[in-house]
Parts: sequence; structure tokens; C-alpha cells
Amino acid sequence: MSSSAARTVAAASLATAVLTVALPLPAAFATGESGTPGKPGRASAVTAELDLDVTLLNTVDVPVNVALNKVQTPAQRNDAMLTAKVEGVDQNRPVTLVKAQVGQSVTRADDKGATASVKLVGADLHAPGMPLTTLLGLEALSAEASCPVDGPPTAKVVAPAKVTVLGRPVAVGLNSPTRVDLPAIGSVEVEFSKKSTTTSTAAASALEVQVKLNPLNLNVAKVDGRITVASVSCEKPVPASAPSSAAPSPTSGGTAAARVIPAQGGGGELASTGASGTVPLLAGGATLLVAGGAALWMTRRRRAAHARRH
Repeated sequence: MSSSAARTVAAASLATAVLTVALPLPAAFATGESGTPGKPGRASAVTAELDLDVTLLNTVDVPVNVALNKVQTPAQRNDAMLTAKVEGVDQNRPVTLVKAQVGQSVTRADDKGATASVKLVGADLHAPGMPLTTLLGLEALSAEASCPVDGPPTAKVVAPAKVTVLGRPVAVGLNSPTRVDLPAIGSVEVEFSKKSTTTSTAAASALEVQVKLNPLNLNVAKVDGRITVASVSCEKPVPASAPSSAAPSPTSGGTAAARVIPAQGGGGELASTGASGTVPLLAGGATLLVAGGAALWMTRRRRAAHARRH
């Protein structure tokens, strides 16, 4: 074989070798970004909650932390009576702290959003040591918080038409607490309609009552604390995000190995990878094969012409 023919065969072999090398795939083919999980919405509601510190005549402190119809999603509760046993008060018998005609707390959460609502009608709130006196009297009031998945959170409060402190009618201001001084007993501060919202949450309370009393009754020397009426809050759900799309990988190993198959009619060879991402490889391999075939054809023609002259 002449040196020219040898070079031609070597070129064709090199083209075949190039096509059979395994090439790494682009990152978009090998991996894809994972999605983020969703987060369910949340909501809570409480019809009335008492956080009081009761000091007995013998200077013993007794905490009173009780709630009426306190629920979280998904739950609903209907009750109109809240009693609690306050150690050392009224011979340790249950003390009625809240009594109402209607007390309802409702929470809901689904893929559309989260809501919480409270409705209270005809409620009387009592302080330990003052069982026969209504500390706070309320007509109908309500509070609602809504956190829709496709809109801004909102908070709404409907004020009671009438509020009484120890039987006295009180006009509750909208912008600042209303203070009621009770001779020989203490003071009560009533604040109406506290609301707050963010991009994902909402909260509201119809009334917040700060109590500082010295009833000197039923072994109670002092009652200090806070009463919250019709309190609601919610947090909107976060939908799950789908994974980012990525082109499929031709092989599980993250590489594509080109294979060489005979062309129809013989003479040359074509490269096939089975993936659109290797089109440049296919084109380059075809160029090398065409060049090698052309060189081989030219060599054969020169050899045939030389044979005819001799």
C-alpha cells in the first residue's frame, strides 16, 4: 500500500474513532432543579381568653390562664360558658368567668386560603373574687381574618353596640384605650379593634381589656391581667412549585456515546446518537467521513490511471 493510500485509511479510521468517544452532556441534560414543597395555610380563633394574675389575701399568687372556644385549623367550636377552678378562691369551687348567649369560633384552611372568625352575643365577663358583678358586659360583636392564596390578607371587626364596665355604659374609643376608674375597686382599660396585616398574615381582636382590681372579696386581694375578646389570626397557604423543566438525558450515566452504523449502499459510514443534543457531533463526523471517502476515491483513480499508462 502506498503512503498516500495509508494516509487516507488512517484519516477514515480517525473519523470513526472520534465518533465512538463518549462525550459529557450539558448540565441541562444531566440534572434539573428540584421544586419546593407547598405549605398549608393556618388559622386560629378564640372567643374569649383570660390571662390574669390573682393574688389572694394571704399573698399567694394564682395564675388564671383560660380560654373559651380556642381552636386552630381545621376546627370549629360552639360554647357559651367558661368556668375554671381558681385555687384558693370561693372554696375551690369552679368560678364562672364567661357566660354568653352565643359563643362561636370557626377556622378553615384549604388550597384557596385560610380564614378564622369569632362571633359572641350577649356576653358577661367576670373576675375572680367578683362572682355576682359583671366586670364587662358586651352585646353582639365579631372578628374575622381572611388570608386568600390569590389576594391580600384582610382583618375585620364589628364592634359591640353596647359595652358596660361593672354595669356602667362605656363609650369605647377607636384610636386609644378607654380607661374606667372604679372607686375603691381599681381600674379597667378597654381597647377596641386591634388589627394588623402583612403580605401573608392577618390578625384582629375585637376587644382587649386591661384589668387592675382590688375586690377584697372571696379571699381575693388583687386581680391583674388582660382579657382578650374575639381574637383571630390566619396565614395564607404557599402553593408548591413545580421542578424546572430539563431535556431528557439519553443515557443514565450523563454521557452520550455515538455509535457508527453502515450507510445504505456501502462505501461510507454515518454516525447516529439518538439525541438532538449531539447534532454538532453528527455533522462533524459526517464531514470527516466525506473527506476520508473523497481522499480514498481520488487515490483509487490515480492508481487506475497509472495502470492504464503502463
